[in-house]
This record gives sequence, structure tokens and C-alpha cells, in this order.
Amino acid sequence: MSRPLSGISTSEIGVDREDRLPIQQQIAKQIRALVLSGRLLPRARLPSTRVLSEELQVARATVVEAYEQLVSEGYLETRLGSGTRVAAELPEALLATASRAPARMRETAAVTREPARAFRSGLVDWAGFPHDEWGRLLGRLWRNPPLALLEHNDPFGWLPLRQSIARHLFEWRAISCEAEQVIITAGSLDAFDLICRTSLRAGDAIWFEEPGYPTARRIFSQAGAKVVPVPVDSEGLVVAQGVERSARARAAFVTPARQYPTGVTMPLARRLELLEWAAQARATIIEDDYDSEYRYVGKPLPALMSLASRASVIYTGSFSKVFSPILRLGYCVVPKALVTGFRADRLSHGAPPSLMAQPALAELMDSGAFAIHIRRMRRIYASRRRTLIEALRPGDGRLYEIQASPAGLMLLLRLPRPLRDGQAVARLARAGIEVQSLSSHYAGGARQQGLLLSFAGYDEAQLQAAATKLIEVLS
Repeated sequence: MSRPLSGISTSEIGVDREDRLPIQQQIAKQIRALVLSGRLLPRARLPSTRVLSEELQVARATVVEAYEQLVSEGYLETRLGSGTRVAAELPEALLATASRAPARMRETAAVTREPARAFRSGLVDWAGFPHDEWGRLLGRLWRNPPLALLEHNDPFGWLPLRQSIARHLFEWRAISCEAEQVIITAGSLDAFDLICRTSLRAGDAIWFEEPGYPTARRIFSQAGAKVVPVPVDSEGLVVAQGVERSARARAAFVTPARQYPTGVTMPLARRLELLEWAAQARATIIEDDYDSEYRYVGKPLPALMSLASRASVIYTGSFSKVFSPILRLGYCVVPKALVTGFRADRLSHGAPPSLMAQPALAELMDSGAFAIHIRRMRRIYASRRRTLIEALRPGDGRLYEIQASPAGLMLLLRLPRPLRDGQAVARLARAGIEVQSLSSHYAGGARQQGLLLSFAGYDEAQLQAAATKLIEVLS
């Protein structure tokens, strides 16, 4: 009989490159199975993403994605300074079922996906995806592909797609750039990993929003950067606090269009203040334009990169919220002065993202269908956002305070002091509701309490029912 593990070695996990299942899902599946079988105990430490990626010979971003998926499912948890561990409190109903089931049934449970529970993050509305048009484009392009497509070897990605992205950014975000500055990535994590290698050295300080995006923070930290938490107020990252904590930082990571996770928008004055600091300090601003396509109130402010005349700004974006995370495509835009360095790194670190979907996406953007899809989904998500806000009104001011961002795909419920969001997350999970805690997005000790509710992947009836149950559980 196998003994339970208090930790996990890399020998417990392997990858099959001939398996159709994506590698990050293979890794997540194996770790999940170890937890469900009782072989991997609560609080057991996992190897760092760097160690596991080197052992498995896969990109570190792939391992980060697998860990992040398991964190969102409640199997793993991360704490600054203590790495990634199995969650101390696992989903009780699932564990109880797993402990009573025979081994074959436990294995099946580990790979069969249950229906998504509101308000799980990362989901979009698949019904609105232009499946027919997308399928036609893929079929036409790959049934008889042009020679240029078969012999493609540009490490920055398919040139027509980079040209389409440059036009899109000019029209939607006022960014004036050329295709040579656009790099196709395998999503945001790949972009952050690329930026770490090209723009930062071990020990360099980087400002990071507090609270902020845990996965990005972990990537920069594991690359050897010194992450400096900088408080966020009602206008975003507080530049004066950043100067006080690390005036000579080499970079700043920000989400100005819709700060993640609080949802606040950085106003023009604060943006100019940040750009002025970067110019004087000769620092690089990494602008993650998270959820910028979905703004429901007012007009979006220009991107930081569009305002940068003296400061160096790297802009990152992803198609995961417009289409789906499974598309695995994103991009970053770098200043012209950095193009040579980024190209050299891309050439020395293996193949670029898969070319399969890039030509189809380029044609979808050029035809206008991409913009039409965004506008259509914006209307749908705006309606769902309104529905959820109204459904949550009975508890507003009594159980929580609704903080509805004018953009994005989630709401924040700020909790009163006596209620801890970790406890609320566990209570809601037992009732079949899945939310994220605000406190888990902090690196420091002083953590505000709140719940993050994603609404994009659920129809209005589901949102109303889930909101009613949430109020009952918290009452």
C-alpha cells in the first residue's frame, strides 16, 4: 500500500508528449489525482515551478498554468515565501466522495469535469463564439496552405496577425505601433516570462500592485526579481508609495485599464505621474491591459503606451477573454529600442506559439468580425453585470459592499471586518458556489477582505439563483 506524501518529488509527475491532452492539463490531472487518492496530504509542499519545469523539460509558464488551475479549483494554495502547497482545507464534499470510492472511480472523478459553478473565474460565453466562421477559416487556410505558412519561421509570429493587432490597438487603444514591435505569445504568462528574461536581471526591484495578480507576481519573483508591493487606492497604484519604498526600481507592473482585482481605473493624472517617474528613473512600465475590451460605462482612457513619449512601456494583451483561454494566444508590444533584444531571446528559447490559429485570427480581425464579436459580447456581458448587481442588492450595505467596476468580467464584494473572506469562500463552496477571496491577492500582511464574482460564463437565470444562495449563506 502506498504511503501518503508530506511533499512531492518530480518523480511523481510525468508528461506524455504524444497525448492529446495539453501538458499543463496533464500535470494538473496528476497532482489532482494524488490529492484525491490521499497520497498527497494537506499542506504538502510542491516543487517550485522552475524546478518542475526543468525536470519535465517544459516551459515554466506551463507549470505555472497547471498550478494556477489547481489553486482556482481549491486544491492548492500559495503564500509568499512558502511556495505552493496542497490546500489546508480541501473541497469537503469531493474528498468525502473520493475517500469512499474505489480506485478506478477516483481516477475517473479526477479527469471528468463537473459543470461550472457560479461564480468561477476564467470562463467566457462559448455560445457567443463565432464557431461557424472560425471553422470555415481554419478549414480554408489549412486544407491547402500557402507555402509561406508552411515555411514560416518568424519567432515573433505570423506577420499578418501582428499587422492586424497593430491596427486594432491603434483603433481601440490609441497605441501607434508597427508590426515589428508586436510579438505573438502563448498568452499572458508566456509574455511575462519573456519580459523577465529580456528586461530584468536577478535582484532588480519591480513595483507590483497590492493587491495584484498573483500569477504574474509569482513569475517575476521566481525569475529572481525583487517584488516590491505598492498599495492601490481608488486611483490605482500609488506612485508616491512606490517611490518611498523603492525609488530606483527597474520596472513597474500595472493594470491601469481595470486594476486586478479591485477594478479601479487609473485616471489620466496618475498615469502621467507614473510615466514621469519611469522616465526619470529609466525604468520600464509593464502594462497588462486586463479586460480592457469590456468597458460598460464611459469611454476608456488611452493606454499608458499611447501616452509614453519619454518612458519605456511594454504593453501586454490576451485573446483569452475575447474568445477563450484554450486559444492560447496573446501578444506584447515593445518599444522599438527593445525589439532586437526580444527577437534574440525568442530565437534562443525554442519555437514560438503554435501557428495553427494565427492566420485564421488575422483574417477574422481584418474582416471586421472580431470587432463585431467584441461589441456583441460587451452588450451580453453588460446585461449580465446589471442582472447580478440587482440580484445582490438585498445584501448590499448589510452583508457586503458591492464594488462594481465600470469594466471587466467580475464584481468585488467588500466584506465587513468580522467576516474573513477565506471562511466565506469555504462556506460558499459547500453550498455549490465558487468565488475567489480578495485577501489571496495580497503579498503583504495587511489584507482587505472581499469576494470576487465572475459573471461572463453564466446566463442571467444562473446568476440570479446563485446570488440568492450567496445571500442566504452569508446571512
